[in-house]
Amino acid sequence: MSASRKSSIPNAGAREVYFGQEVVNRVSFLREDLDFVSNAVVHPSTRFIFYWKGDPLVNKAAPKEKLIVLTNGDNQLLHENTAGTKKGLFATEEWKKVVERWSVDNKDQLPTLRDKGKPTFLFLGMRDESVGLDLHQLKCEEPECYLDHQGRYFGIPFFGVDLTNSPEVADLVKQHILDSESSVSKDDLIFSYSRKHTMGFTGVESSLFSHGKMYFDWLGRNRFCPGCGSKVIPIHAGGKLKCTNEETVGEGDNKKYVCPVRNTRVSNVSFPRTDAVVITAITNREKSKILLSLNKRYAYSKMYSCTAGFMEPSETVEVAAKREIWEETGVVCSDIRIQMTQPWPFPGNLMIGCIATVDFNGENEVIQLDHDQELADARWFDISFVKKLIDDIEDEETLSEGIILPTDVSVAYHLIKEVVEKNELKL
Repeated sequence: MSASRKSSIPNAGAREVYFGQEVVNRVSFLREDLDFVSNAVVHPSTRFIFYWKGDPLVNKAAPKEKLIVLTNGDNQLLHENTAGTKKGLFATEEWKKVVERWSVDNKDQLPTLRDKGKPTFLFLGMRDESVGLDLHQLKCEEPECYLDHQGRYFGIPFFGVDLTNSPEVADLVKQHILDSESSVSKDDLIFSYSRKHTMGFTGVESSLFSHGKMYFDWLGRNRFCPGCGSKVIPIHAGGKLKCTNEETVGEGDNKKYVCPVRNTRVSNVSFPRTDAVVITAITNREKSKILLSLNKRYAYSKMYSCTAGFMEPSETVEVAAKREIWEETGVVCSDIRIQMTQPWPFPGNLMIGCIATVDFNGENEVIQLDHDQELADARWFDISFVKKLIDDIEDEETLSEGIILPTDVSVAYHLIKEVVEKNELKL
């Protein structure tokens, strides 16, 4: 019987969060299973997503799905809407050598794992029954449409591949696409840093991109051990960093590593971190007004948004939200409610979305921007005006202001929209 988690997809009331959909079952415990990882990376059904300095490989001319997803085997992407190819990467002998070499390096955990010319592979997880995949309905022209590991774990493996260190492999991947798909132009295959693309993905694409982007950003920024300064290498298929310093002192039971990180059973510098950010829509008790602010960095665009800031040590979400609101706007809140969360891969944050309520009394609602001086402006807007912005209504009022709201895939937009909808429910 399968050990896979049962699907949680039929939760009809769940909000699909951009960058945060559950696209794969991460099966994180299998990252340490060297046999599993070795089998997964060479399996015909395995999907690969490619990065260069954190930017994803896309086909910018594709009508909808733009994120490039490739497989090892041929015709694995039948009936899937992806910017991929019918011919698998294993049609290229050099790709086989790249994958097999990484598989050996991942097993041996040698200091050369990050040498120039070698791409970094990251196991993202498996698409399986728990995320809505019906294995019995899979269609491909290969006998193996999915991986069966030990008769317990069934699904399609997904890997991210960072090509920053290996331009030759980047060229190999691009050439494979051009050779396989005559409709694709060389100029359309780019590693895109443009928010037009990363904010224009489908929900599935955005979440796959975000997953790999946040890991690769962490791996790229951490190349040396904070305990001893030696090189670190990614092990467990990219999920953990290991210091390469093998120097020891002492003998027998007293023998220990010189590096303090290696002597620690569990070290938070060995695993990726996510930085928590509180982001808050501020409204009055009647939900007739909303406080939006204009950060100095975005003053040129006139994009008014929610109040946001990083959480500090030993703060609750509620305390952090109240502090950020007062520091930035001078406004005093009496109630904070957590509404939603969203991964934000720029570079590796978790946005914790809240709605704050201010009891107007002649003092609490007074705006003062001279505390930390991050804002160019902050204003209480009538909900009716903000609703026009959400509905893209252009009239004399909205045109004269020239104000825009954050992109509709962001948590800030959804918090603002939720306040507007709460007002409508009261009417």
